[in-house]
Amino acid sequence: MNYDSYEDFSVELATDLINEYGTVPRQAAGRGDEPLPSLAAFMHDHHMDPSGLADGAEHAAQRLADRLHAVFTADDAHAVAVVNEALTESGALPQLSGHDGEHWHLHYHPADARPLDRLAVTAAMGLATVLSTAGTRRLGRCEGSACRDVYVDTSRNNRRRFCGDGCANRAHVAAHRARRRSQS
Repeated sequence: MNYDSYEDFSVELATDLINEYGTVPRQAAGRGDEPLPSLAAFMHDHHMDPSGLADGAEHAAQRLADRLHAVFTADDAHAVAVVNEALTESGALPQLSGHDGEHWHLHYHPADARPLDRLAVTAAMGLATVLSTAGTRRLGRCEGSACRDVYVDTSRNNRRRFCGDGCANRAHVAAHRARRRSQS
């Protein structure tokens, strides 16, 4: 699955938002009681302008992340409904942009959109792109024993099971040790 660079950005933003702010991944990683990370820093790290964020924006981001997390656990129809609802409520307005010397690309929100609406629209459009090209079969949750991060499987054979190499390595080492114990 290949997307253009802005769609790649949107898909990555959606998964990062869910994994960083979502209740399920945070609790699985033992971070449920920790304060939410700075949304301004998150947006800055994802090349989004955080100007105008209101107090409590991190909790609004958590609600958005939890809402979008449902896309990874739902059937196609429900996943599409969740994404469409997020797009409608956030005022999605696709338009071409060529700012900062970049080639023409789509922006999914008006230039004057509030920061949380920009975040919601961009993340929802990333998931909409995946759903429109592959349905929910490319959306996954990590099978690591202490992880519930989400990912979009872009592998050729659609067989990804873990969010990243760290979780995959831990699972493989645990399986190897279990086999060695059973052979002893």
